[in-house]
Amino acid sequence: MWKNKLTSSQEEKLDKYLFQMFWLNSKQIETIIRERKELDFLNNYRWALSLWAEYTQDTKQKIIVTLDWRDTAGKGSNIKRVTEYFDIKRHNEVAFWIPTAKERFEDNWFKRYQKYFPKPGEVTFFDRSWYNRAGVEPVMWFVSKQSYEDFLKDVPNFEKMLVKSGIKVIKFYFSVSKEEQAARFESRKYNPLKQYKLSSIDQHSQQLWDKYTLAEYHNFKNTHSKAAPWILINSDDKKKARLNAIKYVLNLYDYPEKIDKEKLKLDKDIIYNWEKKVKELEKIIDKDVDLFD
Repeated sequence: MWKNKLTSSQEEKLDKYLFQMFWLNSKQIETIIRERKELDFLNNYRWALSLWAEYTQDTKQKIIVTLDWRDTAGKGSNIKRVTEYFDIKRHNEVAFWIPTAKERFEDNWFKRYQKYFPKPGEVTFFDRSWYNRAGVEPVMWFVSKQSYEDFLKDVPNFEKMLVKSGIKVIKFYFSVSKEEQAARFESRKYNPLKQYKLSSIDQHSQQLWDKYTLAEYHNFKNTHSKAAPWILINSDDKKKARLNAIKYVLNLYDYPEKIDKEKLKLDKDIIYNWEKKVKELEKIIDKDVDLFD
């Protein structure tokens, strides 16, 4: 209780002193304090998310949230922020490693994911989804050209079937600039708690930037649909990206005690539509280049 009587400046000085007692360096201390401030700021929205989670369970909603695309864009941390106060029985978090040879050549590519689809009252979060086949796989030559083209043709119908079956599909695409991605990779190298995030594939992301950009273009041209639209989020500022992703989800449903509409207003500099992205990409890519050349 006595800590609540301190000013924010005094509280921060006390925090730094306490953290130093645990032999944390100044950079680690600043990171902890920054993250705590962000959590304090997000508390109202996370309370609303817990109400939304109760609503989805009570009304037997079936919801899939996919988080896809660029490495370091904050997909996993967004899931962490959204689900931190969720009842574990109300949601599933799914992340896959590189597909096995059997999975890679499976006739039904979606089979790998279908066993994790939500039951009534559940939300499933995919930290990278079936859209691996439209992104990392063609860029890294993990898929044949024919299978890749089949995927782009099949996925809109697949998602329409999901929606018709009663599953809501929310597809988030997290973008990050090349410069910001490079900075985030660099920070992981020197942080022992984040080095596990550096895979052999990640280390090629910068060199293959243009190929990933071309894959993005083909993806948005072929896989956006009214039934399952893409929601694009600029994640160079992780805090704003997380907040707007949360706002977007909360805007979709009229759950009891819904947060004030003004607080759910989206930042148009952070969330933008797929058509704008396609127009941006058309200016910088060579559409005649084949991903498989």
